[in-house]
Amino acid sequence: MTATSEIPALSADPANRPAVLSDPSAAPQNPAASSPGATTSSLESLAPTEGQHTDVPGNRSFVITWLLSMLFGVLGCDRFYTGRYLTGTLKLLSLGGLGIWWIIDLGIVLAGGLRYRREPLRGYVHDKEIAWIATGFTLIVAYSMQVDELVTTLLGVLF
Repeated sequence: MTATSEIPALSADPANRPAVLSDPSAAPQNPAASSPGATTSSLESLAPTEGQHTDVPGNRSFVITWLLSMLFGVLGCDRFYTGRYLTGTLKLLSLGGLGIWWIIDLGIVLAGGLRYRREPLRGYVHDKEIAWIATGFTLIVAYSMQVDELVTTLLGVLF
């Protein structure tokens, strides 16, 4: 076996990999299948994961939506960001449904239910675990700092 007479052709698909070429003068029948580094379909890498378009450039970011929902959800910023202007306005006017709508929307965002143009938010698959952990940690810290009593006192002074 010499290095010049038997060179295996590289292919990403093992079923498409031809046998070792022992005769250098024999031309392969399918040049795309025998060229080094060629795949059976160059469009396979562009196929969306799990049948969902999660990396569409025009799609909204999950991380930004989650942060808007957690920090400014009472004002409806998450709804405005995802293009839901009517419900965003209602959420703003009702101050997040007096906090109930805000908590429900935060759960919907964390569960992946909030969408933009019927597409899932970009980056949800990669960042959902971090968002759940950070939200839980934030709730524990806020409760330990007795933020709920602070908010109640503040609302009592205002109204």
